[in-house]
Amino acid sequence: MAYFFPFLLAFLVNLSSPDQHKFHVSYSRVAVEKGDVVVRVRFFADDLNVALARAQKIPTYTNTAGSKPDSTFLAYFNTHFRIATRDGSALKSDLISSGEEQEGQESMWWYMIQYQSPEPIQALHFTNTLLLESFEDQKNIVQVQHFPSEKSWSLYFVEDNVDYTVNFASK
Repeated sequence: MAYFFPFLLAFLVNLSSPDQHKFHVSYSRVAVEKGDVVVRVRFFADDLNVALARAQKIPTYTNTAGSKPDSTFLAYFNTHFRIATRDGSALKSDLISSGEEQEGQESMWWYMIQYQSPEPIQALHFTNTLLLESFEDQKNIVQVQHFPSEKSWSLYFVEDNVDYTVNFASK
């Protein structure tokens, strides 16, 4: 019993640490209208820093506001989140804005990314491997909303399921 109490205390302290959370998830909302696609993606700041450090092949990374961190993020994002049209053409991304916000005690980073197609979009193919290389339990949730139809889809990306195609002409 004397050995159990210190172990239990250490376990409880680790659970309640504000620097840790119990799950790894990214959350994205995608709006599609005519030839425009806008993605807003959110991450736990510490999770994103781990992934960006790994991508940069450096020991640690601390995300801050500004053009260099945004370009670092966009390079990582473009490698791990791809959108293609029905014919397989990948859409080019442009970073619109980014920011930090608090969710309880957790620091979160969000990014707004825009894609444009010269023609109205009938279907999109998503590949999402964000943070999967960094965390075994990583989950990526993407909610897609099409306008003006207001049809919506919820997509769930995990290590063995990283691709989805959404057809806006049917549902």
